Amino acid sequence: MHKPELLAPVGSKEALIAAIENGADAVYFGGKVFSARQYASNFTREELEWAIDYAHVRGVKAYVTVNTLVKDSELEEACDYLQFLCNCGADAVIVQDMGILRLLREQMPELPVHASTQMTIHNVEGVKFLQDMGVKRVVLARELSLDEIRRIKSQTKVEIETFIHGALCFSYSGQCFLSSMIGGRSGNRGHCAQPCRKKYRMNGVEGYLLSPKDLNMSEHIPALVKAGIDSFKIEGRMKRHEYVAGVVRVYRKLIDRYFEAPPDFRVTEDEKHTLLQLFNRGFTTGYFFGNPGSNLMSRKYPYNIGTELGTVVDYEPLKKLVSIKLDAPLRTGDGIGIGEAGVIARKIFIENRMVAAANPASTVRIPFDGDAARGDVVFKTYDSGLMAALEKGNIKKIPLKIALKAKIGEPLELRINDGENEIAVHGGIVSGAERKPISRQSIAEQLMKLGGTFYEAQEITFDIDENIFIPVSLLNSIRRDAISQLGEMRANKWKRQCNKPVIALEKRKLEFKPLLSVNTSSIECLEAAVDNGADVVYIGGETFGKTLEKEDYSYAIEYGRKKGASVFIGMSRIIKEIKDFNHLSPDGYLVANLGVLYHLRKQDTNKPIVIDYPFNVFNRLTMDYLLNPVFKYGDYSQRVTLSPELTLKEIKNLTSFGQTECIVHGFFPLMVSEHGLVSGLFSGRRDSDFLLKDEKGFSFPVKTDTQNRTYVMNSRELCMLEYVPDIVKAGVGCLRIEAKTYDKDKTGEITGAYREAIDYSIAGKKIEKGCSGEYTTGHYFRGVL
Repeated sequence: MHKPELLAPVGSKEALIAAIENGADAVYFGGKVFSARQYASNFTREELEWAIDYAHVRGVKAYVTVNTLVKDSELEEACDYLQFLCNCGADAVIVQDMGILRLLREQMPELPVHASTQMTIHNVEGVKFLQDMGVKRVVLARELSLDEIRRIKSQTKVEIETFIHGALCFSYSGQCFLSSMIGGRSGNRGHCAQPCRKKYRMNGVEGYLLSPKDLNMSEHIPALVKAGIDSFKIEGRMKRHEYVAGVVRVYRKLIDRYFEAPPDFRVTEDEKHTLLQLFNRGFTTGYFFGNPGSNLMSRKYPYNIGTELGTVVDYEPLKKLVSIKLDAPLRTGDGIGIGEAGVIARKIFIENRMVAAANPASTVRIPFDGDAARGDVVFKTYDSGLMAALEKGNIKKIPLKIALKAKIGEPLELRINDGENEIAVHGGIVSGAERKPISRQSIAEQLMKLGGTFYEAQEITFDIDENIFIPVSLLNSIRRDAISQLGEMRANKWKRQCNKPVIALEKRKLEFKPLLSVNTSSIECLEAAVDNGADVVYIGGETFGKTLEKEDYSYAIEYGRKKGASVFIGMSRIIKEIKDFNHLSPDGYLVANLGVLYHLRKQDTNKPIVIDYPFNVFNRLTMDYLLNPVFKYGDYSQRVTLSPELTLKEIKNLTSFGQTECIVHGFFPLMVSEHGLVSGLFSGRRDSDFLLKDEKGFSFPVKTDTQNRTYVMNSRELCMLEYVPDIVKAGVGCLRIEAKTYDKDKTGEITGAYREAIDYSIAGKKIEKGCSGEYTTGHYFRGVL
């Protein structure tokens, strides 16, 4: 049975030490750039090299996150950074950007690559795509069940990594634009403002409607192991180092306990309590055992609730004192929470006496500057005693074999072997004893003084003359030198000499007439789009109403051909089991995930492919990879839809590297979730007339597709009608209208307006129509962090 790797999050030096001292097999952390947790402490370059060495010396693997989308203007900086990480000896880099992945596999094959969960990999074919690219490990989407993970593992040859503990996102990772659109802070760039943890209101229901509970798979280690998962990943690069210490310590014990005696596996009450106390918004097993529905969500508490401490029995607002009947111990320095307010208990009173601690069943008074009412539940959000206990590490020592050679008239020699490396250090000339010779026991005592290190002496052997004298200072010195050199050897064996990747892509001469495409989900809207001048119509994929049948597709394709328009079948971004669709004979496909792209190649279809925006195309490397005929899919990839997070200026810099498409109008999803938000709140309803209102008064339409997935749309309609000349001048090959939320009349009206605008732009005429009402220009002029 394969023992999985325990992979720990590291957001600071303290967290790195805590993870390693408590039994992590591997750690992952980021630098100051290109890291999806830009608000963690992270590491400078000097600190990164130190962190990698620190892990390697201690026998722990170090993975570095380079898991953001990279702008074209940042490619040179990224190349320099990747060379640095490769030279430092990182065991792997965790990557989201397809262009960076392509660069690594082609020009830096010595540096292993892990595909980030930000790549939204959720099917067998998507994993096979990355396997063919040379990816060593795939971090799967968190929305997969254990059965789905097991199937992926059994049908592929790469390592599989899954999250087993920590925070969950409401949206599929890599498919969330909510933080980006409302505040310019892109989750795909590491700047997520966590809008899912804010309060919302929908059809009379108010709460933290997008806030999931925290994942906890501690009781299901046997099932995870049997599924063949290679790496158990803990979330938490933004958490305190005590959190890292405690969670890693618990999971280390659980994994070892299972492998020592599988039938006796259990999670102790103390271990359950530790995980609860360290951080929780309520616990869930996520999607591992099927869709949990409403049990996934923590709509009341978007923050850590810790453990239940007691109940409010009185509150004195003038004195700012709350009285609590305790159900658990309380110490000064502990944190308490009541409702949305929290405080550190600096003073604790029993009656009129100040105490340092109080036992269960006691009634205490604590200064509390917040709202509280009799009967409110009080939570212990911070346990000072537990945190103090976690400061002490529990590192597993590395056993050493030590051999000392001491011959009179020859240099003293000390050899240290850790099982993989051996160091020989020489000291001063050994002399005979003038009075009392040194004993083997005395020598051994000095050589075994490794308490300040992570080594322990397993075996000491001697090849020494009788009646010799060695100063204790010399023994200590030679031991320290040997240990130091062994550490350097353990770190340096991972160092590399890597060449800096080179970006050598030539611009293409592109002559074309800009096309107009419309993305629809009904026959009526498709007809309206075709009748009003669309060159290309996409139909299918994520639909929010009636399910389209084979006959609908056949009719749509024939209708388009009669009117001179191309009809492409749209593919959903989430398809866990991919089926054959070539029998429909469309004019092409709009492809939104890697698995479908892989499937179409295996079908050897000659139908054109348009790469959709969920691919998050951000730079020329990704564009070229998906369009280049050398690439297995490039012969059929007609154009690439660029990320909606790019500015018009950034788009203009990319269009000369291949045919592009951009969304210019409509509503598109800012979040895509496996959770059925509407059906969970309103007893199975799936109608599409729901609005999610935030605390600032903005309303986001909520749609539910035929798979009961939730799509949170933008609060305002994107409209670039008056800027069509600028978009055409920028070299965009196809302008797209997202019409899936429109009826046939609106689809026809908007299609006609953009048809006219494009034709006027080509003819050099002034556009007469503009946007009306409240609308947004998205990121075309403001960009993202």
